[in-house]
Amino acid sequence: MYRFTEQTQSIVDLVGRLVDEYQMPLEQRVLRGERLTRQDREPGVQAARKLGLWGLTAPVEHGGAALSMVDKCAVTETNHRCLVPIRWGGSALPPLYALQGEQKQRYLDPIIDGTLHLCFAQTEPGGGGDPAGAISTHARRTDRGWVINGSKIWISSFADADLVFVLARTEQGNRAGGLSMFAVAKDNPGMIAREVPMLGTFKTHQLTFADCEVDDLALIGLEGSGFKSAQHTLSLARIDVGARALAISGRCIEMMIEHAKQRKVFGQALSELQETQSKIVDSWVELQQNRLLVYATAERADRGEDTRVEAGMVKMTCTEMASRIIDRAIQLHGAAGCTYEHPLAHWYDHQRMSRIYEGPTEVHKYRVLARRLMT
Repeated sequence: MYRFTEQTQSIVDLVGRLVDEYQMPLEQRVLRGERLTRQDREPGVQAARKLGLWGLTAPVEHGGAALSMVDKCAVTETNHRCLVPIRWGGSALPPLYALQGEQKQRYLDPIIDGTLHLCFAQTEPGGGGDPAGAISTHARRTDRGWVINGSKIWISSFADADLVFVLARTEQGNRAGGLSMFAVAKDNPGMIAREVPMLGTFKTHQLTFADCEVDDLALIGLEGSGFKSAQHTLSLARIDVGARALAISGRCIEMMIEHAKQRKVFGQALSELQETQSKIVDSWVELQQNRLLVYATAERADRGEDTRVEAGMVKMTCTEMASRIIDRAIQLHGAAGCTYEHPLAHWYDHQRMSRIYEGPTEVHKYRVLARRLMT
């Protein structure tokens, strides 16, 4: 079993108290069918900020907490035990920390301050498993800046965002090196958004760029550096996705244990049945094995090692594990586990999608891991 250091455990305890006080009541509102707004979530965000939990991954010189990847995973594992986790503010995409002058004032400073919220748009209707080859959204240089045309889809967090970071092709015939990153304001008239309902109550957006004009300051980093920046961001995000799967799996196991002790079938508690015990023990063992993988990969990331392959393993194995554990939990709870008045149904939807976003299981298995082993 993986054990936290005293410092990491103190952060976990702090986050746990915030989640219990501010987020768990919001979870109950979601289970009653309410749709939360950014304002509903704000008390938890501000309480976290007062306690120094702001800009978790931002460098200290930008007012952030500069948490290690291990600490970040521990925070995620604690925070995402709730259906309504705290949405941490004050952190930006890694390329933004290098911005200077007017670009820094326009983008980085308000993001760090929490007055500007962002989302990231990479995936396109033509496919997301091969971003370097599938991206057809293109940006053309003009006398006034750039004009973007194309489409993005499955964009999460757009509803609460003020700014969209878009990966667009600026050079034809160059897969990875021909992609650049642009910042597009949500109110830009050249960007049209369409809400796309997903499983359960989850919603994403499709974005269409029709002669969308942006100025020169909208280009983030060097032209052609967008794919490299995106892949670095996605590698860390995949480790974080693994930590979210740990969180949900752990809570599901707790629910299974509690329900099994209380529920009686044919005169005996579910917990006394061997089949029930097997479901719970198998889930717990899987959880511990994957916790070791997540935190070992996070430790390597903290040492500055290349963890792209390991991050793919984390994302693949943890999301598949969480799907199995949620399914066992629903089976144990019976019909009650299938209603949206229970957290399990919400997690079932989310985890089904988690096996696709940030790279489908098949891509990580056959395009990354198999290729690494066979070369």
